[in-house]
Amino acid sequence: METRKLPAADRPREWYRYHVTGVGNVPMDMLRYDAAYPLGSYSVSRILGTERRTVELASYRKPTVDRWASFGWVVA
Repeated sequence: METRKLPAADRPREWYRYHVTGVGNVPMDMLRYDAAYPLGSYSVSRILGTERRTVELASYRKPTVDRWASFGWVVA
């Protein structure tokens, strides 16, 4: 997981960039819950599917690792 500090005048002050790996559709509730969005068109194209895959996400909130795990997805 990557954390980047934003300039003091900007809010929020931290930005998280991370990958989630799992099988099936990415749980949309988790995107809402973590205020996360997919990074780039490649990640967007991998939101839905049935195979195991990794999606790159970004958010101003730290990912809730245990909640992702409850959906069967791993945060890295």
